[in-house]
Amino acid sequence: MHTNENIKQAVHDNLNPFLGMAFNEKAEMLLFWKFCSRGTLQDIIYNENFVLDEKFHGAFLRDITLGLEYLHLSNIGFHGSLTTWSTLIDRNWLVKLTDYGISDAVRRWVKHGSISEETVNDGGEKTDATQKTVTKILRFYYHVTLPAFASCALPGILYVAPEIRLSNDKNKNRRLDQAWIGQTLERRRSADIYAFGVVMYEILFRNFPFSDKTDLNEMSTKAMEGEKICRPQVQKDKQLHPDLQALLQDCWHDSPDARPTIRRVRLSTESILKTKGSLVDSMTRMMEEYANNLEKLVSERTGMLEQATVRADKLLSQLLPKYVANELKNGRPVPPKLYTSATVFFSDVVGFTTLCSSSSPIEVVNLLNSVYSGFDEIINKRDGYKVETIGDAYMVVSGVPEENGRRHICNIADISLEIMEVGQSVDDNVDTHITVDLEFQFLVTYRIPHRKSERLVIRVGFHSGSVAAAVVGLNSPRYCLFGDTVNLASRMESTGEPGKIQISQESKDLLANDYPEFVTVKRGIMEVKGKGERTTYWLLSKDRSCFNT
Repeated sequence: MHTNENIKQAVHDNLNPFLGMAFNEKAEMLLFWKFCSRGTLQDIIYNENFVLDEKFHGAFLRDITLGLEYLHLSNIGFHGSLTTWSTLIDRNWLVKLTDYGISDAVRRWVKHGSISEETVNDGGEKTDATQKTVTKILRFYYHVTLPAFASCALPGILYVAPEIRLSNDKNKNRRLDQAWIGQTLERRRSADIYAFGVVMYEILFRNFPFSDKTDLNEMSTKAMEGEKICRPQVQKDKQLHPDLQALLQDCWHDSPDARPTIRRVRLSTESILKTKGSLVDSMTRMMEEYANNLEKLVSERTGMLEQATVRADKLLSQLLPKYVANELKNGRPVPPKLYTSATVFFSDVVGFTTLCSSSSPIEVVNLLNSVYSGFDEIINKRDGYKVETIGDAYMVVSGVPEENGRRHICNIADISLEIMEVGQSVDDNVDTHITVDLEFQFLVTYRIPHRKSERLVIRVGFHSGSVAAAVVGLNSPRYCLFGDTVNLASRMESTGEPGKIQISQESKDLLANDYPEFVTVKRGIMEVKGKGERTTYWLLSKDRSCFNT
C-alpha cells in the first residue's frame, strides 16, 4: 500500500487524481481515478470533427511533459504506462496523466495471486474468471491488445520501449525487489521518454509512427513473443520541423542512455512550438486576437457599408429626386405637388424605327446608352432633372422638383442648344456677334457606333407652364409629371423638324422677357393635336453680345 500512498499524495495540474481502490465483490477489484469529461487524448486525436492546430499541439505536449517531469522528480519516479488512452482531458482542455505508478503494484498482486491476468470475455459471466481487473494498466504491461471498442488505437505493446519488452520475462521476478527498481529507475524514466515519442507523433500527425502497410496486430504479436520489431520512424510524406524530427528520433533511440531527459524534452517542445500558458490561456489569447480582428473587421465592414450606402444613395438620387428618395427611405409618403411654373423638354431620334430594323438589339442598346450618357453629362451641368427615357424619347424638366423662379426656361434652352446639332450662327449673313454658346456641341461630333459614316439627327421641343409631380407605384416607384404642359411639350417635339428646336408661345415669351440673349424665329401657326392652332417658334442660338451692352 506504500505505492498507493505515493500515488494519492501526487498533486499536480497535469496529473489525474487517484481516488482509491474498492473490493466490493470477491471477484472484482476496482481502481478509481477522477472523471475527465472530454475523454482521452486518443478520443480527440482520432475524431475528425476536431481541428487541431499548432496551439493544440503545443498545449497538449506541454501538459504531458509537465506531468511527466513532476512524476520523474516525485517519489513515484516514473509513469510506467504512458499512452494516448492513459492521457485524459478535462473540461478546461487541460491534459491529465492517469494510470501512473501502479504497474509494479499490479505485477506484485499478480505474483502473489491477488489478481489474475484473466479477463471476462464479451458477453461472458464473472464466474468464468477467477479474478477480474478493470484497469487498462494490466492490459498494457501484459501486452494484451485493446478490445474492439478501441480498434483505431495503437496496441499497447508498441508504446513499450524495446529494452523493457525484451527483458520483461527475464526481469519479471526481479521487479518485485524494491532495490532492483531503484537501481533501474533511470531506465524506467527512459522508457517513459520512448512512449512519449510515440504519443507526440500521434498528436502531431493523428497517425501512428509506422508505415501504413504495417500490420500492427502482427507486429504486436511478435513483440509479445519477444521478437525484435521495427522501430518507430517519421514517415517520408510527413512535414515536420527539423528539430522536432530530431527530438522524435532521440526519444526512440535503441539505447536508453541516449534518450533525452524529460526536462530537455519539455524545453525543446516549448521552444519549437512556442507554447505559452495553458490551452485555455491559448484559447483566451485566440479569443482576444479574434475580438481585436473582429473589431478591425467590423470597422472595415462598416466603412464598406458606408461606402455602399453612399453608392446606393447616389444611385437612388439618380432614379428619384433627392428629397423624394430621403422621404421614401424614412418610410414617409410623398404627396403630389403642383408647380406653377416649369419647362418640360422632349427629344426624339429621327428615323429610329428604321435604324432599329437594320440593327441588332445590342447595337441599339449601345447606341442609346452612348447618346443618353452624353445627354446626361449636359443636364448634370444645368439645373435640370431627367424624368425618364422611353425608347428613343428623352424627357427633361427644370423647375421641378426644386423650384427656381423663371430660371427653368434658361436651363432648358441651354440644354437644348448644347445637345442639338448647331455648329454655327443661324445665318452666315447675320452679324458675327450672334454666336452659339456651347461648351461642346454633342451631336456635331457624335457618330453612330456601328455606323461610323452616319450622323445622328434628333428633334427637340419644349413648353413652359404648370405641372403636377407625384411618386407613382409601390414596386419600382417612379417620379412622374402630369398636366397639359407635359402633353404640349411632347407635341412641340413630335411636330418639329429634324435637327431643330421647336418651342411654344409661352416659352418664347419667357425667353423674350427674361433672357433676350436667346435668338428665336417664328415658325408660324401649327395645328396641334388636341390643342387646335398654336403659334410656335424655332430656338436658334444664344447671342453673347447682349451681356456686353
